[in-house]
Amino acid sequence: MPDQTGPPGLGGRLRTIVAALVALAIAGGAQFAMERAESDLVLLIAAMVMAAVSIWSLAYRNSIALALDKFYKLWREMSPRARIGAAGGLAVVLAASAVAVFGEARDFICEQALELRVLTSPEGLQATREVAHAYARFTARGNDGCPAVYPYVYAAGTLAATGALARQWADSKEQRPLEQLGPRPDAWLPDSMLDVRAVQEITVKATLPSPLHAVTSIASSPIILAGTKVPESGDATLSGVVEEILDDDGVALSAADPETSTAGLLAADVYLHDATGDTVEASVARRRAQIVADSTVAATDEVSVLCAYLREGKAPEAVLTSLRTWRRFAGGRALGGAGCPSPRTPPADLPAPVVVASAPALDHPFVQFTWTGERQKAAADGFRAWLQGTDADTALREAGLGEPDPGCSGLNGNACLPRDLTATLTRYEQAKRPGRVLLAVDASGSMAQQAGSGKATRFAVAAQGVGAAIAQMGARDEFGLWRFPIPDGQKEYELVAPAPGSARHREAIAGALKAVKPQGGTPLYATIQAGMRELAGTTGDQIRAFVVLTDGENTGARPGLKQTSEEVARLTAAGVRLYVIATGEAKCDDSGELYQLTRAGRGGCLTAGAAEVPETMTQLFQTLWSGR
Repeated sequence: MPDQTGPPGLGGRLRTIVAALVALAIAGGAQFAMERAESDLVLLIAAMVMAAVSIWSLAYRNSIALALDKFYKLWREMSPRARIGAAGGLAVVLAASAVAVFGEARDFICEQALELRVLTSPEGLQATREVAHAYARFTARGNDGCPAVYPYVYAAGTLAATGALARQWADSKEQRPLEQLGPRPDAWLPDSMLDVRAVQEITVKATLPSPLHAVTSIASSPIILAGTKVPESGDATLSGVVEEILDDDGVALSAADPETSTAGLLAADVYLHDATGDTVEASVARRRAQIVADSTVAATDEVSVLCAYLREGKAPEAVLTSLRTWRRFAGGRALGGAGCPSPRTPPADLPAPVVVASAPALDHPFVQFTWTGERQKAAADGFRAWLQGTDADTALREAGLGEPDPGCSGLNGNACLPRDLTATLTRYEQAKRPGRVLLAVDASGSMAQQAGSGKATRFAVAAQGVGAAIAQMGARDEFGLWRFPIPDGQKEYELVAPAPGSARHREAIAGALKAVKPQGGTPLYATIQAGMRELAGTTGDQIRAFVVLTDGENTGARPGLKQTSEEVARLTAAGVRLYVIATGEAKCDDSGELYQLTRAGRGGCLTAGAAEVPETMTQLFQTLWSGR
C-alpha cells in the first residue's frame, strides 16, 4: 500500500489538490508576466517557462507529498499557541503579497490615450484606419502595452472637406461641419495634393487665412489598368494601352466619376488623351465617356466601382483605378464603403495589372493645421514621423500603399499630377450626357420622427439634401420631384414636373417640400414601378435615373418583391436606372430587398445616417449629373 499520512486515499487526493494549486498559482504568474511583456519574444519565453514548470508540478506529486508529510508532522508537534501564531503569520504574508500584486496590477491599468482626429477621403478610409491603428499599436510597445494615442479616423468627400477646412471648420449657410462631418481634424490624409490645392484656392479667393501648417507626401499609388481583358503595355503609355482597348467593339472600361473622385479625375485624364498625350477630339471624348458610363454600375468613387463587382462575385473586364484600391480588391481586403466594409473573397486568377511609370498617381499627402494645440500637434508629428520611417513599411504595404515619390511632394510642379487637369474636366463636361432624374421622397409618418439627436425631422433633413443635390445640376440636366404615399384627395405622386435647374425651378421644389406633411404608410414597391415607367416613357440621349429616399420597408400588399424586381429589370433594359438612399430603419444589406431591387435596376443602394443624408445625396447626384 502507498505510504499515507491520513485516512486511506487521502494522500493521493491531497497530492493532486496541492499540485493543482501550485499549477494554478504558476499560471497566474504566467498571465501577469505575459501581460507585462513588451515584445513577442519575452511573451513566448514566459509562456514556455511557465508551462514547463506547471507540467513539472503535476509530474512530481510525490515530492510535494513528502513536503506535506513533513509539514503535517511539524504541525502536530507544535503547541496550540504556536499553531495560532504560525497561522497568523502566514495570513499576514499572504495578505501583504496580495496587496503588492493587485496594487501593481491596479497601477498597470492604461491611462486614457490622447485622441488623434484624422480626416481622410471615403476611398482611403479603410486603408487609413488600418495604418492609424498600426501606429497606435506601435506607441504601445514602449509604454507597458498602453497606446499613447487613440486614432479617430473619419471621412468626407472632397467638396465637403475642402470647403470646411478652408473655413477652419466654421459653419456656413450650406454646411455645418461639426454636425455633418465630424470634429475638426488634427491631421488630414487626402488622396492627392489636388485636394490640398483646392483648399488653398478657396482661401485665396475668399481672402481667408490659410489653415495649412505642413504638407508631406507619405505614400504613392499610381493609376493602373486592371481586369480580365487588359493587354500588355510594352513601351506604350497608359493612355496608349487604354486607346487600344477603346478602339475595339463591345469593349467595357470602368472608372470612377471625375467630378466626385480624385482617382476618377486622374483616370479621365488617361482615357481622354491619346497615345501621344494630346487631348482627344470632342466626338472621340463623347464616345469614350459613354463607354465608361455604360460600363460602370456605381461610379461615385473607385471603392464603389470595385465593390459593385465584388458584390456580384466577378472581376471587371477593364478598370482604371489606383494601385492601392486594386491591391485591396485582388487581395481580398476590406474596401470600405457601404457595400464592402469587411473582407470579401476576390475573383480567382486575376492577371497582373498594367503599371506604367509615366501614369498619373495619388501622392497621399499628410496635412497638418495651424489651429492644432501643442499636445495634438505633438501626436500628429509623431504619426507623421512614424509614417516616414521604416517602422511603418509593413502597415503601409498591407494597406496597399507604395513608397512616396520624391517628385510628388509639392503643391506645384508635382510629378504625380498632369499639368492641365482643368482642360480634362472641361473636355469631360462637354462629352458627358445630360441627366434626367426623378426623385421620390418618402413622406410616410415615420419621416416625421427626429433625425438622430437633432431637432430636425427626417423629412426636413431629406429636404435639405434635395436642395444640396439640385445645386449640382448642369444647364442641360432635368430634375423632377415626387413624394409618396399619395395624400388622400390627390391622384398623383408628382410635386414638381421634371425641368432644367433654373432658379425658378429650384424655388418651386423648395416650396413644394415645405408644404409636405409626413403621414401614412410606405408603398415603396408601387412607387418604384410607377417612377421607372414614367422615365421609360421619355426619349432622348439622356441618363435616366429614378432615385428613392426612404426610411423603411414596403408596407403595401401589392405589388410584391418578385413582381417589382422583374418590372425593374425590364425597365432598366429600356435605359432607366434605380438608386435608393436608405436612412432610418431602412438598410442596404446584400440579402435585403432594397439591394435586390437596385441590383436589378443597375444602380446602387446607399445607406446614410441622419446627418449623412445631405452629403450622400449630393455625391449621388453629382454622379448622375455627370452623365453616369
